[in-house]
Amino acid sequence: MNDITTLTLLPQDRLTLASGLESQDLQRYRRLSKALATRHADISRVVADLGAECEQQLDALTAAAERVELAACVTRDEAPAIPSVEAMSVSQALKEALDAADEASRLSRLLLDTNSTPELETALLAFARHKQQECRQLRECLTVHVP
Repeated sequence: MNDITTLTLLPQDRLTLASGLESQDLQRYRRLSKALATRHADISRVVADLGAECEQQLDALTAAAERVELAACVTRDEAPAIPSVEAMSVSQALKEALDAADEASRLSRLLLDTNSTPELETALLAFARHKQQECRQLRECLTVHVP
């Protein structure tokens, strides 16, 4: 029996996974930013900026996909199943966003580390760095702004 110890994904699978994560995060940050706009404007601005960075990453993933003729693999879902943040405390909403960002960061690193498609290397590296930055910013919001 063969033992597969590394993740083996086709380039289109990598693009679908990365863009799906980014689309979910974009929607999460948009909802969180709206929910916090009146109560915590400073956190809302940080989260809105994270959403804008997600849009830029989606554009970069789309450009990389177009270079290898896989643009159809980049998803931009507009309505992922993300729990409503209005009913949560600020702390709980940020913790859930951080948990999701940590998971996305781990997966982005795995996608990069196991990549064998040179044309996707730059986009996956930027994606992994972006996810690490998201985690840092959300951790800072939790430690600075939430008791």
